[in-house]
Amino acid sequence: MGKISGKGLVPAVLNTYSVVFFFNNRPFGFLLMVVTFFNFSAGLSGFVSVLASVLIARAMNFDERTINQGIFSFNSLLTGLGLGTFFDPGTAFFLILLLASLISTIISVNLSGWLGKYGLPFLSIPFVISLWIILAASGSLANLGLSQRNIFWMNEMYALGGKALLDFFQTIENLPLNELSEVYLRSMSSIFFQDNILAGLLITIALLACSRIAFTLSLFGFVVAWLFAYIAGSETTSMSFYNIGANYILVAIAAGGFFTIPSRYSFLWVAILIPLTSLLILFMNELAELIKLPLLSIPFSIVVISYLYFLILRSKTGKLILTPLQNYSPEINLYSYSGSVDRTTGSYYLPLQLPFWGEWFVSQGYEGEFTHKDGWSKALDFVIKDINGKTYMGTGTSCHDYYCYGKPVIAPANGEVYEIVDNVEDNEPGKVNTAQNWGNTIIIKHSSNLYTQISHLRQGYFKVKNGDFVQKGDLIAFCGNSGRSPEPHIHFQVQNTQVPGAKPIAYPIAYYFLKNYGKEELKSFSVPVEGNKVENIVTTNLLREAYDFQPGIVLRFRSEKNSQNIQWEVFTDIYNNKYLYCRSSQSYAYFVNDGTMFYFTAFYGDRKSLLYYFYLCSYKVLLGSYKNNIINDILPLNQINSYRLLRYFHDFASPFRQYMKAKFISRIVWTDAAVNPQTIRISSDIKVSYFSKTRDIGTGAILISGDRIKEISFVSSKFRIWAQRTDT
Repeated sequence: MGKISGKGLVPAVLNTYSVVFFFNNRPFGFLLMVVTFFNFSAGLSGFVSVLASVLIARAMNFDERTINQGIFSFNSLLTGLGLGTFFDPGTAFFLILLLASLISTIISVNLSGWLGKYGLPFLSIPFVISLWIILAASGSLANLGLSQRNIFWMNEMYALGGKALLDFFQTIENLPLNELSEVYLRSMSSIFFQDNILAGLLITIALLACSRIAFTLSLFGFVVAWLFAYIAGSETTSMSFYNIGANYILVAIAAGGFFTIPSRYSFLWVAILIPLTSLLILFMNELAELIKLPLLSIPFSIVVISYLYFLILRSKTGKLILTPLQNYSPEINLYSYSGSVDRTTGSYYLPLQLPFWGEWFVSQGYEGEFTHKDGWSKALDFVIKDINGKTYMGTGTSCHDYYCYGKPVIAPANGEVYEIVDNVEDNEPGKVNTAQNWGNTIIIKHSSNLYTQISHLRQGYFKVKNGDFVQKGDLIAFCGNSGRSPEPHIHFQVQNTQVPGAKPIAYPIAYYFLKNYGKEELKSFSVPVEGNKVENIVTTNLLREAYDFQPGIVLRFRSEKNSQNIQWEVFTDIYNNKYLYCRSSQSYAYFVNDGTMFYFTAFYGDRKSLLYYFYLCSYKVLLGSYKNNIINDILPLNQINSYRLLRYFHDFASPFRQYMKAKFISRIVWTDAAVNPQTIRISSDIKVSYFSKTRDIGTGAILISGDRIKEISFVSSKFRIWAQRTDT
């Protein structure tokens, strides 16, 4: 076991407080910690519980990142606050407190393993169970004395800060607030077992500073609960009692902006879930009275977990998007999701390419007119046409007259050849073989439930056999005219089983060029439609090698500024996500390289570091060089340093309409091939648009030479960054 330093505990402790509101924000966590000490004994108990939980988790060698995020310890915090509120401190109390922290940590770890298999969080269930255990057992623990501090909390304030602090608290308590505002603030404070307006006000202001979306959701959810209580005739003042009101606030933030991407649809579902939470609270209140235990936040946990599982079981995502990569901020989740389809759709799909080289036409697409019907509608047929739109030369009476006949067929992705059918003769053009519908066919297994089928191939020309492992782009067969095929073409479909002719599923092609009407457009994770002229991406070795960042690689640069030496290391986290790490700036840049496209998925750390500007310059790089290779993408708005005040107000509207965007535009420029054919420059522009205006942020450049990134530069109106690679 490694030595645990006080500095190493700080992130875990502060994030424990902030993660109660679904953030990893240390300043926010520090303020929340201060607020808990308004009731000093409760605050101290919560703090001790957090330390105990973090130390237990580290001593047992659980994942360090999860510990530092506060995931295993926030339930211990709530348990400690609850015990410090209900009981007086003493020897017996602190013994019970440590045991409760252990119980909460064990339950948190166990539930993370169990519910995590289904993609579900455990929320505050460990806190409720732990506190219930102690409260139920407290009647038999004679040395555990009930506290009266909540009744005489003003005495606590006086003891903590004297008359000045007491007067300040009383001034805040006597503010002329309407009933809704007062109950909202008390409900906010009740999340940390407080019952005063000042605590609620401080938490609310800090929440607003931390996230405009979370603040809006908390207010929206509470108002919906208030209106439902008014319409249904239930008592609204009880909403601040024993965390009852806190349930509505937490349901709104969790369901509307944390576990789902904030949108008008997530807000709509919050408006539905809040009344359901109210009914559950009324029902469970009756049960709680029977067992003589407080309800706490169990309704919040039940509603949110049930709702998330309900969404997970959908066959299609629809308008309501589960957060694919958790950034512990509604704004960052939204802006990251809105960035690029590669970072969202690409995370759900294994990248498939088109099964051929060169330019082909989609002769029949999904829901096709001829054979792509009913359960077999999600398939694609491809042919080659000349400039006159004909698929053959001469009379077209022979298969050899057709441009695509005998052309190579390639593997759409890595996989195992599961089955080959190679006993069907080619048809004469115009005739079909309905008895052997699919003709010569190859089935490739890419994962446990993902297969591709390519049919109507040429007999006797397969280049692989059953059991062979193929890599993306390997030659596997040739186009033919076998089976139900009136003229030579390739039939391509994706399916969940290995059976030839199984019903296909809708599945996108990862990257391809759409070349209609003389224009060349890069398409990402989409399905070509009938009539489209399409071509696969052919990557360039120079770019592939330059951006092939494998774990263990170290990149060293010398910065023009102060001749600073900078070092980046490539790591892989426990989820197999790769990232570049700069130790000197404590910065992380997560990336994906799928063999065709390199792109960054997240950046954390110093936005003045070289790694940050490399993130901007290489935000998205197609690993193939084409004449019109221009990449357009959307950067996460939160990653731009400029226009912060404008972005602050934009956050409020962002779930409904994003009128402000950060744009990324890049192009590849070959240097003089006669001088140095192994040198490429990637030029990129960063812009911000809002309403009808567009403003330049800066221009970046990456110089690649000899299969390596050699120089990085970024120029704006205010500064210039330049660095040169120094390692060999």
